[in-house]
Amino acid sequence: MSLVAWQRFLLAILSGFLEITIFPKIDLTWIAWVCGVPLLVASYREAKPGRAFLWGFTASFVFFVGVCYWITPVLRNYGDLSWIGASALFLLLAAYLSLFYGFFSLVFAKLSLCFPRGCFWLSPLLWVGAEYLRAHLLTGFPWCLLGYSLVDCLNLAQLATITGIYGISFAIILINGLVADLLLTWSKTALFRLVVSSLILGGISLVLSMRTTLSPPGRQPVRIVQTHISPEQDWREESRSALLNELARLSYGSNDHRSVEDTDPLRILLWPETPAPFYYNNDIEFRRWMENLARTSRAYVLFGFVDLRSSGTPQNRHDPYNSVGLLSPEGHFISQYDKIHLVPFGEYIPYSRVFFFVDKISTEAGNFRSGQRVIVSPLGTNHTLGAFVCYESILPDLVRRFVSQGAEVLVNVTNDGWFGDSPAPYQHLNMARFRAIENHRYLLRAANSGISAVIDPYGRVQTKSSLSTRTALDSVFEWESDITFYTRYGDVFAWSCLGIVLLAIGWVTWSQSRRAAIRVRLLSPSGSNSSPTEKRK
Repeated sequence: MSLVAWQRFLLAILSGFLEITIFPKIDLTWIAWVCGVPLLVASYREAKPGRAFLWGFTASFVFFVGVCYWITPVLRNYGDLSWIGASALFLLLAAYLSLFYGFFSLVFAKLSLCFPRGCFWLSPLLWVGAEYLRAHLLTGFPWCLLGYSLVDCLNLAQLATITGIYGISFAIILINGLVADLLLTWSKTALFRLVVSSLILGGISLVLSMRTTLSPPGRQPVRIVQTHISPEQDWREESRSALLNELARLSYGSNDHRSVEDTDPLRILLWPETPAPFYYNNDIEFRRWMENLARTSRAYVLFGFVDLRSSGTPQNRHDPYNSVGLLSPEGHFISQYDKIHLVPFGEYIPYSRVFFFVDKISTEAGNFRSGQRVIVSPLGTNHTLGAFVCYESILPDLVRRFVSQGAEVLVNVTNDGWFGDSPAPYQHLNMARFRAIENHRYLLRAANSGISAVIDPYGRVQTKSSLSTRTALDSVFEWESDITFYTRYGDVFAWSCLGIVLLAIGWVTWSQSRRAAIRVRLLSPSGSNSSPTEKRK
């Protein structure tokens, strides 16, 4: 198939649009199996490196603009930027993220010139390598990796207990690559490869389905309070008191749902990441209020707050930490976790000398400081809990550390109120569901404005709240203690894919250099192309 440049360009754009449709709110999941085909066809045997890079960059730029467009109003409304400034910063972010897939397309095109058929087998390895680098280089931004689109394909999604989310992306691009191979060659061999690979994935799904049907019902009660506090909330004393009283009524609720009270008194009450100026360690009145809430509700209370600590500098500045506290049913403070991975431009300004003109979304003075270690909190004498904050739910390697250190249930507190009614809260929830799958743990999710949810160890949403409502969500969960392969070994699958790709690139580079050296020798005066007179001499 011979394509001219404008046809390849249109295919790249088409691929970007198809990728948009597989994520919320469109959710056309089945398109995931073909969304990358146009890009692979466009990049196949593209001899000009600049063009090959452009096809991948274009597809991804369209994708990021279509999936993450909500970043612009967030920067505009809460980052103190003009529409022009917010749009420019967002487009700069989209362009940066697109670089990884520009290199994917460039390397794929290079490999296709050397391995016309084998390049399609290498394409999923190359894609995983690009996703892994996007998730980790500089500050990292692993939002909406391709594999997240299959979160509702519950059986195949269980593969993430071994490979993490990257294994699901691998499976998607594998099929995309073989479909592209079939379209380009229309050979029986290509059809055979596609059919066999599809049957293997179907067989894996069938085997994994045996696990998802054996999920026992939970017994441990939990109440999640969705506070729905607006960033523009009035914090005068009278308004603050009225708000806290209303939240108290939601927190107490009815005890009728606690059917296991006599046999297991351990109950959990969750509040979300703080959307408000709640300073547990610096506000005596709020601290007493929360301690009374724990004693009155007779539950372990986990809540978000801002902790202000002295920086130790001569100016004695107080630095803010985005923290989660846990209180016992007696009102005693058990533990505190300080958010480790902060949101770029939301809680701190990365490379502040470059982005000096950008204000933070957070209303706290000064940049937030990051925590230094994972905290697993004891509940009673027999159980443990690991709580992480907001954006950290899209960081697989960080979340697995809570489980590897003993957490029997995971809690994600978040404030998605910045996103409004955009697709972002739905995208965020789906990504968090994979953390439950990867580590085979219940995930209890408390969100300020939604979507709060209880997710079982297979990624199924047991119950969830509506968006932008103040409510309480009652459900049950179960403690889990088994350790998955992913929990134990982390992103070894992604490392392996990246390593194989680097070896393939190295081999191609060495092979081309060797062939070039041979051509130089053949064309040199002493080579085989020298004249007969020179040979007689």
